[in-house]
Amino acid sequence: MDLKKFKKLNDEKKLIENGDKIIIAMSGGPDSVFLYNLLKCVKEKMKLSISFAHINHGLRGDDSDSDERFVIELGKKEGIKTYTKKVYIKAYAKDKNLSEEEAGREVRYGFFRELKDSTGATKVALAHNEDDLVETFMFRLIRGTSFKGLEGIPVKREFFIRPVLNYRKKEILEYLDIEKIEYCIDKTNFENIYTRNKIRLDLIPSIEREYNNKFK
Repeated sequence: MDLKKFKKLNDEKKLIENGDKIIIAMSGGPDSVFLYNLLKCVKEKMKLSISFAHINHGLRGDDSDSDERFVIELGKKEGIKTYTKKVYIKAYAKDKNLSEEEAGREVRYGFFRELKDSTGATKVALAHNEDDLVETFMFRLIRGTSFKGLEGIPVKREFFIRPVLNYRKKEILEYLDIEKIEYCIDKTNFENIYTRNKIRLDLIPSIEREYNNKFK
């Protein structure tokens, strides 16, 4: 794996330090699997302790349960302590009068904070990538936000870190495919029913195709 981008970002932002105890938000998707493999490359040298945290949102039926099983099996295979939690987000959102997206975020981050406190972890690593950064910028621009809001996704906030924020999705998928590393695919990411999906699937490709192929 090419670690140059990670090392550059880590040198600049001091995301990970020697001896850190890191919880990886592990969905089982390509980004979080890539993040784990990246940290595995530096784990011994930096004396890192790694564990997985997985939330089953119960939104995709058997697919959600399958993703949870994948993460548990990956943890067993790699010798990584794995923490899972199942929350039916539709019911939670209705009870709290939140959108499903807001409810999912509240549950996820609450779970991560609880785990950090109970396990003595020093960092929680999230697998947002450079494409997510562009999509978030466009999402907020369209919805309306302040200039500060247009900064997008922070690489570090409190103990939450995003070590692969400067990697493109294309790079991530190419690495996993070349190395024949398995990951889960969330089919809802390809459904044109959410604003963020429409930005990813329609708007950005249209801009790249019609106006600027280096838009991202």
